[in-house]
Amino acid sequence: MSGSVPFLILAPMRGITTAPYRTAFIRHFSGLDAAMAPFVPTVSAERIHPRLVKDLLPEHNGGLPLVPQLIGNNAADFVQMARVLHDLGYEEVNWNMGCPHKPIRKKRRGSGLLPHPDLVDRLLDHACAHSPCRITVKVRLGVADKAELAALAPVLNRHPLGEVVIHPRTAEQMYYGSVDLDAFAEAYAALAHPVCYNGDIGDLSFFIAVRDRFPGIGRFMLGRGLLADPFLCESIKAPSLSHFMKCDNAVSRIAAFHADLLARYEEILHGDRPVLGKMKECWTYLALHLSNGDRMFKKVKKTQTLAAYKAIVDECLAEAQWRPDTNAFMPPEPCA
Repeated sequence: MSGSVPFLILAPMRGITTAPYRTAFIRHFSGLDAAMAPFVPTVSAERIHPRLVKDLLPEHNGGLPLVPQLIGNNAADFVQMARVLHDLGYEEVNWNMGCPHKPIRKKRRGSGLLPHPDLVDRLLDHACAHSPCRITVKVRLGVADKAELAALAPVLNRHPLGEVVIHPRTAEQMYYGSVDLDAFAEAYAALAHPVCYNGDIGDLSFFIAVRDRFPGIGRFMLGRGLLADPFLCESIKAPSLSHFMKCDNAVSRIAAFHADLLARYEEILHGDRPVLGKMKECWTYLALHLSNGDRMFKKVKKTQTLAAYKAIVDECLAEAQWRPDTNAFMPPEPCA
């Protein structure tokens, strides 16, 4: 791979890429340069409960630079939360203007802000003036109209943003259909800020296609593709060594990651049900490239006890082969 080494960021996936997941992931897989945490809602100062920022506490994170993400439509509340995060040691926060889920956007939060440039302008005017943290934004092309982001670009350009992360789908698309690289190109050309690409990077060939089409972009955010193929960053950073993904140790590395993650959730969650809920979400993605992943996931989904779950996973991983070239359907993200 020619050119500079890309900067790779773990995407925020609500309920999945939690502090235990992030910590276990970077212990067992390499190549990530940073992570963005799942969003925290902005609330007024008197309602900021410690549990809102529990996942972001420094003692729960380490080994990888982390950017907190906030969601809301009140600039004063955004600033208050940014101050709390700054006190925890964070220098940067991301404003989620891209979450596509209808209940979120109906309240003019997430991607629901995109059709309202005047509101975005007012929010950023106050937030950029008063936030102690540098502000970046994560956006989509629009709600239904993919030209909305290009129309919003002059507003974003008026404010001292550190970066714009673009997922090139509309909110109504959710995570279905293809990303629109032509619309991404239009928005990218209209923005004066550094841009980070996010969306459908599920294998090395797609990453190379995006990188080669947009050589000015050096930062890439990976979500579902990385959760399904945890070796993806290693493949991107060292493609000549990507043959390791077909070696016997791929499944053993996944087994070690799984054991580590399971132990972390067992330590902080109480009872079989919440632990199983977390682990089943992870297998939604991680099973996709295992030779027996479909059969395994069907069994895992039905389990009601940790003992049964552990027996199923151990048995299936003992028989599994890693198939990174399998074209797998990616389930939608929980909320990002």
